[in-house]
Amino acid sequence: MNRRNWLRNITLGTAGVTAFLTGRNLFAQQQPGQRGQRPAGQGQGAGQRGRREIVKHPNEYFYKDGKFDEEVAKAAYLELFRFHRYSLADSVINSPDFWMLEFAQNDFSNVGMGGIFFVNDKEHGYFGHEIYLLPGQMIAEHYHIPGEDLPAKHEAWQVRHGQVWTVAQGGDKSKLPFELPASQAEITTCFDAKELKVGDMDYLRKLEEPHFMMAGPEGAIVTEYASYHSGDGLRFTNPTVKV
Repeated sequence: MNRRNWLRNITLGTAGVTAFLTGRNLFAQQQPGQRGQRPAGQGQGAGQRGRREIVKHPNEYFYKDGKFDEEVAKAAYLELFRFHRYSLADSVINSPDFWMLEFAQNDFSNVGMGGIFFVNDKEHGYFGHEIYLLPGQMIAEHYHIPGEDLPAKHEAWQVRHGQVWTVAQGGDKSKLPFELPASQAEITTCFDAKELKVGDMDYLRKLEEPHFMMAGPEGAIVTEYASYHSGDGLRFTNPTVKV
């Protein structure tokens, strides 16, 4: 190999490593200034070299003419992915398996989630789920009862990126380490919060017991390990919640 080819290969190799580390080319280029299309890292303070930030968008950002805008919500999750340098194949990102919920609360900035069910096998009884939470976003309080002739779902969670609190029954509302969203404050029954950082795990404390999850200021990406998830067995403590 001559010197010119050697230098060319080294340059391409370095560019490839740089693209991998920065997440460049992970998602299609977006035009700055378009609603729901701000490239990750171009929020407040983005002009400071080497500094990365993630924006908590106001709630109205996610609604158009009073309706939840899933494309804007999806773009916000892509910002989250870029911020945490979390990658998924375009075929996964663009598939209907990548979903978003706002629980019919009209409060997606504070109460909502994104996710992918990678596997939900009723025959063998196992479930693999990635949970995506924007900064300060809460999964509506819920519980699982037996459904589809199977026992109530059992589950555990492991933080991959960011930070969450898992919250179970008990505890003192006044001692919660975060503020409950106004839309949920009067209906929530769980106040025993446990902080989880990257790599930490927690488990459902008791079958059929209410619980919820709250993301920290940089959002979170969480892997859930569980038995089969039955929609028939899913219940919410807030009667206005819909999925």
